[in-house]
Amino acid sequence: MDSEGWVELRPGVMRRPLAVNEGWGLQADLIRIGGGVTDRPHTHDDIEWVYVLEGSFEDQAGMHVKGDFVVNSSEGVHQVTTGPGGCLLFIVWSGSVSEVDDGR
Repeated sequence: MDSEGWVELRPGVMRRPLAVNEGWGLQADLIRIGGGVTDRPHTHDDIEWVYVLEGSFEDQAGMHVKGDFVVNSSEGVHQVTTGPGGCLLFIVWSGSVSEVDDGR
């Protein structure tokens, strides 16, 4: 995949916006996370649907691998740690994301 259209969100985490519907409050993105990355904990105030296109990651719900579909609700803190090869995710989400202070 070429680098055109990718934006670095944080070290090791890249986003490629695909579509936004402000009227519905929906956004679709590709997210690429490098290998062995533990992202910052965060919460969602609405829904997030995640389809794992490549690689793997682990969160509070367990290990997710290529082909898995994950639904994150607005309840609880969510934190992703990737496997050695990182992961590529297709994400459709609504609302906002808020980082949780983890003392880093």
